[in-house]
Amino acid sequence: MIRVTPFFAARNRTEFRWLIRCGLLVRPFGSGRFITYWGLMCILSLATSALSQAQRTATQAPQELEPMVITATLTPTPLSRTTASVTVISREQIAAQKAASVTELLRQIPGVHIDQPGARGSISSVYLRGGDPSFTQVLIDGIKVNDPTNNRGGSFDFSTLNTDHIERIEIVRGPLSAVHGSEALSGVINIITREGGETPAADMQVSAGRFGHVRTLGQARGRLGELDYALSGSYLDNGEPVEGSELINKTFQANMGLPITDSIELRGVWRYADTHSEAFPDASGGPDLAVLREVAERDAQELTLGLTLAHDLLAWWTYDFHFSLYNRQEESTSPGVAPGPGNTFGVPGSESDTTFWRYELTLRHQFAVMHGMQFAAGAQAQFEEGDSDGSLTFIGPTNFDVSRDTWAPFFEVQLSLLPGLLVQGGVRVDLPEGFNTEVSPRVGMSYTMAATNTTLRANWGEGFKVPSFYSLSDPIVGNPDLQPETSHSIDAGVTQALWDNRFTLSTTYFYNRFHDLIDFDTATFRLVNRDKVTTQGVELSLHVQPWSALGFTAQMTYLDTNIEASSTELRNRPKWRGGFAILWRPIAALDINVSTLIVGESLDFSVPAGERDLDAYSRTDLAVTWTVVPTFQLFVKVDNLFDADYEEAIGFPAPGINPSGGIRARF
Repeated sequence: MIRVTPFFAARNRTEFRWLIRCGLLVRPFGSGRFITYWGLMCILSLATSALSQAQRTATQAPQELEPMVITATLTPTPLSRTTASVTVISREQIAAQKAASVTELLRQIPGVHIDQPGARGSISSVYLRGGDPSFTQVLIDGIKVNDPTNNRGGSFDFSTLNTDHIERIEIVRGPLSAVHGSEALSGVINIITREGGETPAADMQVSAGRFGHVRTLGQARGRLGELDYALSGSYLDNGEPVEGSELINKTFQANMGLPITDSIELRGVWRYADTHSEAFPDASGGPDLAVLREVAERDAQELTLGLTLAHDLLAWWTYDFHFSLYNRQEESTSPGVAPGPGNTFGVPGSESDTTFWRYELTLRHQFAVMHGMQFAAGAQAQFEEGDSDGSLTFIGPTNFDVSRDTWAPFFEVQLSLLPGLLVQGGVRVDLPEGFNTEVSPRVGMSYTMAATNTTLRANWGEGFKVPSFYSLSDPIVGNPDLQPETSHSIDAGVTQALWDNRFTLSTTYFYNRFHDLIDFDTATFRLVNRDKVTTQGVELSLHVQPWSALGFTAQMTYLDTNIEASSTELRNRPKWRGGFAILWRPIAALDINVSTLIVGESLDFSVPAGERDLDAYSRTDLAVTWTVVPTFQLFVKVDNLFDADYEEAIGFPAPGINPSGGIRARF
């Protein structure tokens, strides 16, 4: 497997590897082909590789290095040295929590708020540092999975995403349009799947619980000759933990890598998910208050496919070529919402059948210019197509058919010329079809004082998001004159490590300013650009590991939001939220994980009740795993251990105490 290590983390110069993307820009599926300057760079690279391969006489043996963050910058960077605010959820943490959904894992991350009305089946949204859910770009193995055809501005529904096959999750807070383009105004969440291993292994897991919950999972990893593989398949029936809520999900995933030569590797990832979900409509008042007792239903199929060719061309030059495809098809029906104090007209019933395709071609080059200096340059071509056939009751059809091409060169430089100091800067220029050119710069710095093991960080950046297909083209509320939403952000923080890194305390201040936010105008009954919003706050995180068998983590976030020139408040953004988790291993075969989440008051809205504050709440979950023998485990999981009574949306009660248990066997 090709390993990627930036120069400043390498133990010697020959260990340095570099990745990059440039764009071999090819319009897909018969719409014409265009090769640009960046494509010529790729052709030149391939030609040069034949000569360089003949000159290679030895390879550097792999060495164990610090985990690398691949989401925050174009150049993979050690976690301890990245300038951005990054949290990594490891496979070990996922296993300890016995979490079935990614939503459960994200709740304990500073700066991240999640609402899940009732139970899985309702749409689950993530708010990074107070930004709208559509301001977070979601990636699976680096493939964008936001869908701009939905009526939520293109936000991703986390309720459908299970923890199967995940190696780690990287959460980067702050604008990252300089790296990832549109939709990364608040940050990026990248779900990275497992790769194959040297030793063949197969796992089977079966669990069941209260409310009719059933889950099965099968995985296999290993190697066939030079090909490494990791395969996974799962089935989940979440039962009915809350009246009207239902989710049935089937997911299949694969990650395979093939070294073509000592310096070239081809890796492919594939994921297919089929989900049926039911829940009371948003803002309906849920099981407690909804007048219309029918539920909304959604049937969705998602496909992601990625192919990456990575090549260590020379000791100081590496490139990779990446192709990705994302397809989502969804059929949905909703009974609507009856008129009430919050809306005297109510929400009409609806039905829709949407299809969305996204293709991306990226080529990226990295160069080690000199000791302590490296840069990356490249380009990306993105092609999006979306259509929807639908209607609103008593109003009429809501059909649209839209396509959009975006071309984007990018550049980044990292300087590590002084001990402990890293300075990073980058810029990306996006040329989205139908809009003005968007330039997204970003600059960051980190400095570690070796004497005290103290790290200082600071970042400044800008982000943007082009309007979604729905916002532009919906015949009822769409507005073709909408302009991109933008953000300007800064953050600064300090991390103090003590006791051989067994004690780590981090604090970060952040400030975001969002412009031209898209909002619904009741006077014209359409979407318009108008809001200017600021969010600022402080994130705290603590990790203590006094012994190998006992670990403690805690986090807290304070958030203040303001809509300029308005007395109204942003909804679903609590000022205070935090929590802690304890992982204890009293004996070698027994793991006990206890996590508590504490969320302050937040404003919400429903048609039957209007606006009101949701009460603060706390919730505790427990997971216990007993390893009977190395190849056989028993586990028990109890969500909402103390049966807390709370709401994450008006009229949607959270499930009560929810025990489950199961077995996991390895063959």
